[in-house]
Amino acid sequence: MIPSHWFRRAILIVFIMEVGGGILWVAARLTLSPAYQPLAQTIASLIFLFGFYASAPLAARFLAPKPSRDAALQSRLAAIVASLPETCPIVLYDHTDKEANTVGLLGKHSRIYVTTALLTSMSDEGMRGVIAHESAHIRERHILITFTYACVFAIMSHMLSSGTLFFLGFLLFLALRRYCEYRADNGAAVVAGRDATLTMLREMATLYPSKSWHRWFSFSSAYPTLAMRIHAVETGQKTMF
Repeated sequence: MIPSHWFRRAILIVFIMEVGGGILWVAARLTLSPAYQPLAQTIASLIFLFGFYASAPLAARFLAPKPSRDAALQSRLAAIVASLPETCPIVLYDHTDKEANTVGLLGKHSRIYVTTALLTSMSDEGMRGVIAHESAHIRERHILITFTYACVFAIMSHMLSSGTLFFLGFLLFLALRRYCEYRADNGAAVVAGRDATLTMLREMATLYPSKSWHRWFSFSSAYPTLAMRIHAVETGQKTMF
């Protein structure tokens, strides 16, 4: 989730929970026979998933409603963006967390959100890598791919009710998300250059240092560790777990 004030995050989480519960309640009320309730709940889940992913740009505007007014930082970011091929709109906003996020189900509705803390903490070369990485997510439609997988998983869960299926589906989701991160790094290397991508990853590793043993617990994360990503860019060999 995009870094924001805790109150706005809480409001959004409660809103999402209420909408999801409301959709399931309506589906249950409209189902004439209990035998069709699982099917109705599956359809309701698909509607919720579409609304969740499609409304991400609106949620982002709620979480980060005001672009940064720091003219120097805006000018610096504009110069970095100008050095790259065409990208989607980029929003710089004030926040102490050092993060960059991409939202939008389709490319033409996508946005990249960058915090001022991240911009001030990284070099221009590193930020070129960040923007190129986030742009690769949009260019290769990774959010749409994740949405499609979630829909397929919801349908398969209805057709084949199985705890084993849920576990395997979870592992496949982790593998898919990790693959998307590797693909985005590869896309960044193509657009911004291998050196800029490695600079981004190394600077991020400095900002968010990790212990060597963290890798052994990374199986429960949807993202490869920064060390794994650096190794993949340097050698071309990807490690899923």
